[in-house]
Amino acid sequence: MNDRRSTTPIFQSLTRPILLLGGERENIILLACLSLSLCTVGRDLISVILAGLIWSIGIVVSKWTARVDPWATKILIRALLYSDFYAAREKLNTPGCVAKRGRRI
Repeated sequence: MNDRRSTTPIFQSLTRPILLLGGERENIILLACLSLSLCTVGRDLISVILAGLIWSIGIVVSKWTARVDPWATKILIRALLYSDFYAAREKLNTPGCVAKRGRRI
């Protein structure tokens, strides 16, 4: 029998987040759709300027967010989906917990 352990390499390209223009892919695509629809629906100079402003501010914010955490949006959506299941408050049997009226605990 062979006493050597077999190892499986983990390639960085398989674990690296997928970014588009330096931001999260879904955010950038949504931002592009929003800006493009504002440009086409408005059909005047003000809507084009506003769409460009939204696009440039959105790209900067998305790049900053992706630099801090590349999966920030996915984590936020998952936390919002599970917020009812994992309540961010104390249970009734926790010492020092005060139950308020009309609030389901």
